[in-house]
Amino acid sequence: MSKKHQKTELPVDALKSESARQRWELFHRAIAHAKESNNAALHEADTQSGDTECAGPLLTIVR
Repeated sequence: MSKKHQKTELPVDALKSESARQRWELFHRAIAHAKESNNAALHEADTQSGDTECAGPLLTIVR
């Protein structure tokens, strides 16, 4: 797309591109929040499992 075409952008097109930019920003924020929440849950699970010494084996091998 040429620069000349970009300068003659209609107001409706500008609103559409701004709306798309906002949607992408919101999407990336949601992904970052989900990653942070997942990491916090994993960390919490690690600390809870580390607190119990006699929890028993997670895997047993039967022959």
